[in-house]
Amino acid sequence: MNYFLEPYPLGHLIIALIEVIILLFAYPFFRISNNQAMIVLPIVLVSTIYDNAILFSGKLIGEGNLLETLSLWRFFLHYAIVPFFIVVAIELAYLSEARWANKVVRVLSWLVALGLAGFDIIKNFVGLELVPVTFAGVLRYIPAQPSIPITTTSVNIFVLLIAIGIWVRTKNWFWLFIGATIALVGNALPSQQLGSLPGSASECILALSLLLTQYHFEDVPKPKPVTCPTGWKHTPYSGYQICSKEKEKYTIYQTGSHRDGDFVRIYVPKEPCQEDGKFKVITYLHGFALCLPDFYRAHLEHLATEGYYVFFPDYQRSDYPDFTKQDREEISEAGETEISGEYERERVSLRYWLKLTGLFIFTLIFRRKVQKSESIESVDNNITSTFEKLKLALSTVFFIAIASVFYLFNREFGKNLISMITTVIESLRYSPEEWLGFSIESTVTAWDKLCEHSQQEQIPELNLSPEKVDFHVFGHSLGGLLALSWSYGIKKKTDKKYQDFHPKQVITGDPAPNTTMGIPKPALVILGFFGFPFATQKMDIKETGKDLKVPVGILHGNDDEIVPPKEWFDPNLPEDKNAFFEIASSEKKIYFSLSNKRKKLTANHNQSVTCTSYYGDGFMHEFGGVKKEPNAYNCEYIWPALDAVVKNEVKANELEDKKGFCLKDIEVSDKPV
Repeated sequence: MNYFLEPYPLGHLIIALIEVIILLFAYPFFRISNNQAMIVLPIVLVSTIYDNAILFSGKLIGEGNLLETLSLWRFFLHYAIVPFFIVVAIELAYLSEARWANKVVRVLSWLVALGLAGFDIIKNFVGLELVPVTFAGVLRYIPAQPSIPITTTSVNIFVLLIAIGIWVRTKNWFWLFIGATIALVGNALPSQQLGSLPGSASECILALSLLLTQYHFEDVPKPKPVTCPTGWKHTPYSGYQICSKEKEKYTIYQTGSHRDGDFVRIYVPKEPCQEDGKFKVITYLHGFALCLPDFYRAHLEHLATEGYYVFFPDYQRSDYPDFTKQDREEISEAGETEISGEYERERVSLRYWLKLTGLFIFTLIFRRKVQKSESIESVDNNITSTFEKLKLALSTVFFIAIASVFYLFNREFGKNLISMITTVIESLRYSPEEWLGFSIESTVTAWDKLCEHSQQEQIPELNLSPEKVDFHVFGHSLGGLLALSWSYGIKKKTDKKYQDFHPKQVITGDPAPNTTMGIPKPALVILGFFGFPFATQKMDIKETGKDLKVPVGILHGNDDEIVPPKEWFDPNLPEDKNAFFEIASSEKKIYFSLSNKRKKLTANHNQSVTCTSYYGDGFMHEFGGVKKEPNAYNCEYIWPALDAVVKNEVKANELEDKKGFCLKDIEVSDKPV
């Protein structure tokens, strides 16, 4: 029989892989846990992964000094770590509100664990002699003089007693009891007759039950349903539920949810700017994964203050909070606890992935049953949907595994890369063309509802009608490509109501020529392997640019490393080799802002972003720019250019200093430097 198909070696390999998945899925929770003692759990998982990896590869390594040394470390980790299950158990008792688990007992648990670990190392590890044995295809080293595992058995019994207490107090949480019982039985089975697999499997189950119990107690309870946070008011628009907030010069309206994929924030000016009886309307499209208005808040507020109607749709389905900490001025009277957006996001993500993990096993079993019978179409559709989620979660595991490598070298970058991946991963099940379709649909629908509301309420600043639209599109990064593809998307709409939303002009900041530009190649390989539409149905300016015939201005950073300038325009290449000339418009121009080292200004990819504080500087520096507030690229370059174009003072392809740009600290070139 092939070694890799033998039950025991294969069993240890499977257990190790399962523990790796548990560790990867649980990583965000370990990091944000309020209980420092829970660091023991990931350490336990790492040690058991090592243990099973050595047991699986024993025969591959072969008998000798190397395997013996690796096995010595197996026993050392076992003797050193097992006593700390006492600490974890007492912390779980504390979280379950056991009165006896007070501060003194919790401190003593550390001392007891350290004492037992030291005792076991001195008594059992120092001078340990190992001999090779083979059982069911597993070559391993065991003590020449086996001893009764008193500490391991005692700790298992202690955890079992704690589990019983938790079950009694909660009346419904029995999972730790099941895990502790399995671990006690598994470790009690004689390894001489049954081998190492039962004990390893039981330890994996115990670790999982401890993790789930920790999560059960530390999870933030869902708040009572609140449509809007305090400081906002709830306004129905003919069944179109929306929150609104009054500002001095504009009103913010918000509807939908990031997680449901229908989030839109609308800025309505109190003194609208008009020209020839038409209102200035802008759809503002965000960059990849930058779905929060907070990333562009200063610019959005500036545009609203200038008198423009601004629509900010989250065209990706994301896991961002609908109201960030900055949005909340007070704690909701409905009992909602104020928490930071990042904290909330990771809690929800973990719950989502844990549910999916449980769903996989059920799906695999259920699918086999369905295939053996003649099932109805709806059941088959459910299976297909479930396997889409399976692919989604498996790809997430790969993404997090890759991102975890970055974490080893740059803690802040790795932490936020994982967070960003899990935030938008579900949106990658949709094609970029679907993202464009949603952006168009949400803009037109929101405008229609504003018009209905203006007629019902007779509010002067909302005296609107569908035909009173002087429409423009602005987009950053991937949103820039969607902005350049807007006419392509409108062309596919047959309903007449969309025709008023052909853009008069298009302005973009550091756009990508296609949807895969700037995405790490390993990520694209993974997405392509799992058949994600984002990777397999990419959008390219070569196709969408054919329908763009209005004036176009591309504002690019000369030192953009995510979308290098020459991806758009390389003066050394003929026109048919440059993506910029795929745009059909005869009135188009690309501008390149230059860096100013003296002023510490870098013309990077995130010029359009006004604040990146949601993610740490360690991440955004690598991702294309750190910002706490608008800088010269915003105030001298992007903002005045968009203002001048929307006010019809200049065409997007005729921008220059004092005629669109207000240059002082930076320079702009018409070619990459």
